[in-house]
Amino acid sequence: MKVKKRPKDILGNILNQYGVEDKVLNRLTYKYVLHIDKLSEKYQYLEDGNLNELYVEECIQKAIEIFKFMEYSDNLLVVYEDLFGQENEKEKEFLESTLTDVIQYDTYKLKWKYPIYKDDLPIHQDDEVYTCIRHLYHVKEINIQKLFREIILSDIGGKMDFCSSVFIIDINSGYIFHLYDDRGLFLFAPKEEHLTDVWKKFHDSIFTLDSNFKIIVNSLYWLDKTKDDPNDLCLHGDITVTIGEEKLLYSCTVSAAALRMLKTLSEDHLPTKGEQMLPCCGFSMIPNGNLDEVDIIGCDNGVDWTVLHEDGMVKLITEKGNIVFIYYLQYKDEILRFADIVEDYYKKSLPKNISEDEFERNGYIAFWNEWHRRNGGSL
Repeated sequence: MKVKKRPKDILGNILNQYGVEDKVLNRLTYKYVLHIDKLSEKYQYLEDGNLNELYVEECIQKAIEIFKFMEYSDNLLVVYEDLFGQENEKEKEFLESTLTDVIQYDTYKLKWKYPIYKDDLPIHQDDEVYTCIRHLYHVKEINIQKLFREIILSDIGGKMDFCSSVFIIDINSGYIFHLYDDRGLFLFAPKEEHLTDVWKKFHDSIFTLDSNFKIIVNSLYWLDKTKDDPNDLCLHGDITVTIGEEKLLYSCTVSAAALRMLKTLSEDHLPTKGEQMLPCCGFSMIPNGNLDEVDIIGCDNGVDWTVLHEDGMVKLITEKGNIVFIYYLQYKDEILRFADIVEDYYKKSLPKNISEDEFERNGYIAFWNEWHRRNGGSL
């Protein structure tokens, strides 16, 4: 007789796909996440102070639409986290009333604490260790209409507190659906392609931190601005990059800049002379032996910033020390959009006269080989 895995072990296997150990799920971070923070355009309350039921209903239906769009299977793990160990029996009993065909139930406790960051003021530093009581249900079906309503009401006058405490996991795919309250939800997936269609379908509802990172192409040109030059292999242009409150405007070698940014989709970047994010020039392209990667070396002039991948987010640090965080998928979308503009300009220009010198020719070939490898898929 085959022994079924405990829900605790099932959750452990899911978290392994995200590269994390067991932790309270509202502290989960991962690069493939979408934050949808616009469930309704209406206001929460009416002019007389009463709850706007139309707002509530719109939030419910939007959450249901997104959940169904993910095409969850009938092999589900529902996790309810009583974060502060208050033994919320009322919430637990209600949650159980929304579940159909419970295969297994599991419960256990785990310790957790809020992270403390170096820039936190003392008043914001909480070093207390809390005990979470976690309840896990392996089920086939959920009454999401009933459950989502109570989650959405949690922070706006509901009778139960489900804020940031319920997670629905598709055991087959590893998707994690977290409706935290009426303000929005998070979608996690082990692989980027699982979220591609969601990004396209619900793009206007996704919280993207647009003001934190933007690339504007003001103009593109070859070094001889008077004509299309088939002998110029490097595209130039005037670019404005917005990072938080800073606007970085620079006339740079755009082709080198775009490839350097494509590299940062999978690698960190530290400020380096001759390898700036917006380089003045890129006069030397050094190919590797397989012609699938190239080092572009320029002068010491240019504009640079740091790119770090931290806790599922992209951290940008300007030369002035300003720091912003961006969701990875938003960062990737902006980089690919910029790269597509650059590549399209090449395609509309005259074919290039590639040097007969083997080293220079291989450098140009390696440039495009690496470009297409790193620019393999757009959101």
